[in-house]
Amino acid sequence: MPTYLYGDSRPFEGGYDFLAELRGFVAAASGALALAHAADELEHNLGERAQEHLHAIEALTTFFDHAGRLVAERAARSPAPALVAPYAQELLAHIETMGQRAKQARAHDLDADSVAVTTSIRQKRGELRDVLSRWLSDDPLPTLSWAMSLHLGGTAPHGQVVLSHPDAVTTGFSIDIADGSWSKPRKVGELVGPLSLQVGFKKAFLRSALSPDVHALEDYWVGELELGPDSMEVHLRRKPDAPRDSYVLELDVDDDGVTLARVITRNVKKGGESEAFASEGEDVGKLEALGDALRRECAPLLRRKRRLMFAQLDGHDVFERGLVRPLFERVVARMAPIARQVAARSPNPAELSLKVERDGGRREELYLKKEELVGLVAHLPEEERALFEPLGFFPPRRPSAPPPPKAKW
Repeated sequence: MPTYLYGDSRPFEGGYDFLAELRGFVAAASGALALAHAADELEHNLGERAQEHLHAIEALTTFFDHAGRLVAERAARSPAPALVAPYAQELLAHIETMGQRAKQARAHDLDADSVAVTTSIRQKRGELRDVLSRWLSDDPLPTLSWAMSLHLGGTAPHGQVVLSHPDAVTTGFSIDIADGSWSKPRKVGELVGPLSLQVGFKKAFLRSALSPDVHALEDYWVGELELGPDSMEVHLRRKPDAPRDSYVLELDVDDDGVTLARVITRNVKKGGESEAFASEGEDVGKLEALGDALRRECAPLLRRKRRLMFAQLDGHDVFERGLVRPLFERVVARMAPIARQVAARSPNPAELSLKVERDGGRREELYLKKEELVGLVAHLPEEERALFEPLGFFPPRRPSAPPPPKAKW
């Protein structure tokens, strides 16, 4: 493994290419913030235009109502009211028709604007999700723990993974299992070798006494599984294409840290309710070993994330609750101390630099120009650029000149 150093050749505690991570974050965050700002502006403008349309309709209503009253009053005050009455009625009908047509045209314009702007907002929100999805798919955040679900039966095996990150961030992805070792059910024996577990008790032949009912499970197939950091649920089938499970193996830890394990036997022929047996002693250790083996075998699937299913902050959906900026603020808070250390130990004040030492002692310099990062966020409004201030790549601001002294008279 390569060794990473600061620009002054001191060991870099992070031990990874922080500059690539920083550039990737700034590029993704600036793109996402630009899209979020554009969508918000469209939404705000749509509201303003809706108000303008409403005011216009009110103005048209007032105008045509006033014109109708004026015609009616003039007809009533005419020296020959009977003579002008038919013309007045015709004129009033024409005014009403014109008024309805004008208001309908304005309402149609409002509907057309709403459809067009709403479509544009939806498009930008979709682009925002794509930007965030691509960034999160590259594992930019440390992973504290993960949980995985695989469904291997049927014609379309599929899986998903949920990742827990620092600062109360959680992400969920679908994973690609179309090829590879998890594209179909796998034998238990491939994972842990021989596995015999007590699944309950049975009556001894010609005796009423009960004896342990132990079954060899290494030839059964894993058709479905749920894995957590310290939990497991594995569905076993006698044949890979069997429509129902024969056994379900469960493992969990209670609030006191005690491991709980059980085997559920399902009557494949009769269907019906399952029977659960609480495992003890060595069987608990065997189930724990199976869980560890499954985690080792499934860990490579973490690199096969395909599509972002959700992103949450404090348990709330980032997209539905408009939490994209708060998410980035927490990332900035985590990265800022590292960025300051890298900047302080970079020989060139215009650059952020690291060194990587590879096999044989050969060193390679990595650098990232601050002006490149500034360029990535230059298109953002000032309030959005402020998000990146703690990362310290903006040039120092010149102090504003003091106001000239007031003349004394």
